Amino acid sequence: MISAIVYDSLTGSCQKYANLLSARLHVPAFSLKNAPVRSDGKIIYIGWLFAGKIVGFKKAAKKFNIAAVVQVGMAPVGPGSDEICREINSVPADTAVFCRQGAFNMGRLPLHFRLIMKLKNKDIVSKLQAKGQLNAQEQALYTMASTGVGQPADWNVDDIAAWAE
Repeated sequence: MISAIVYDSLTGSCQKYANLLSARLHVPAFSLKNAPVRSDGKIIYIGWLFAGKIVGFKKAAKKFNIAAVVQVGMAPVGPGSDEICREINSVPADTAVFCRQGAFNMGRLPLHFRLIMKLKNKDIVSKLQAKGQLNAQEQALYTMASTGVGQPADWNVDDIAAWAE
């Protein structure tokens, strides 16, 4: 049984997913910085992506019994996203993996991340423009990258909640 949701959020997306799951599962949500060490059960860890790595995952894995990890990034989620996440982040085989598209707000990023994302966003926009027809998640990514702000195609946690229940 899941006893808590623990998250690390840079611009608010991971916190929003944590709050949605917390309400749905009737368990508390804590930021990684403020989370009490829990010996009474398993947690779901939600972290944001930076260069393919889930920020805070290794730290959380040392403190908590993680039953599931949720990675949140700008990119659309597709077939194989969970396997890529598991491999890059060395997520154990007995830990469930879920991938989500999050929101983006260039203005909420620290300066060094803004500089990186300014360049990255140009690349994202040009690749999506070349693609032509975009699905809902790709359109959300295009909006985020071209304007510097945007929301994901949806904030769905149904499959994560169903797994946890």
